Amino acid sequence: MRRFVGFLALVLSPTLAQGYEVGAFGLGGQITLYLRLLGEVPVEGGRLFYALASYLQPGLGEGGLAVERLYLAAAGEASLTLGRFPYTFGEGRLFPYTWNAPSPAAGVEGVWGGFLTLYGAARLRLGYAWGPGVFAEAAWGDLKALAFPGGVGLAGSARLGEAVVYGEAMGLASGPRALLGWSWAWGPGEMVLEAAYPLGVGLAWMGQVEGLGVSLRASYGQGWSWGLGLGWEGFRVELGGVGPLWRWSGSWSGEF
Repeated sequence: MRRFVGFLALVLSPTLAQGYEVGAFGLGGQITLYLRLLGEVPVEGGRLFYALASYLQPGLGEGGLAVERLYLAAAGEASLTLGRFPYTFGEGRLFPYTWNAPSPAAGVEGVWGGFLTLYGAARLRLGYAWGPGVFAEAAWGDLKALAFPGGVGLAGSARLGEAVVYGEAMGLASGPRALLGWSWAWGPGEMVLEAAYPLGVGLAWMGQVEGLGVSLRASYGQGWSWGLGLGWEGFRVELGGVGPLWRWSGSWSGEF
């Protein structure tokens, strides 16, 4: 498997990648350096999407290649997706319900599997994901439903004036889950407020200040976390905390 992934890394080289990101981040006393290549390659009948990240942890003397995204999408009246794809259900931004996992290279790794998407009055997806199992998802406008062996869920959103209210309710094998969120324009950006069950509450603001991208976030869910992010063109830095641990990151991204 490692040889196969290494072969793909050589084939999907910077000559095929549309974008890159190079950076470093630290949590507590551990530092990680990484280089991410991402892009899409046209193939017969569809496109191959990928995000591959090589990383190094000098303090531990460890490193590797993270396959964050690698899937083939065949378009048509019924589209087929196969490989490692990202999956998040609902509208949650601060407390999303997702099958993705954190990547060792400061990104997210999708799930392995595949699904068939049928289009009509409603969008229907039938598929399999390694871990969660067989799943079915249906969407009608702003309403979405999910069913898989681990539970069922319903999510939706609605516009109230200039604000958007969204929520989700799920019955999972691990217990019930619910989320209610509200986003609205505030100053030169957007404010997001979310409350989740089990206990979780968070507030975030994202916007532009004098050409500088700014993001502020504070939340509580299994402990406190906070973050301050600044971005200018392709450069971004962030400082924050997760419980008693400090977290920082810096990256530069662009296109070839």
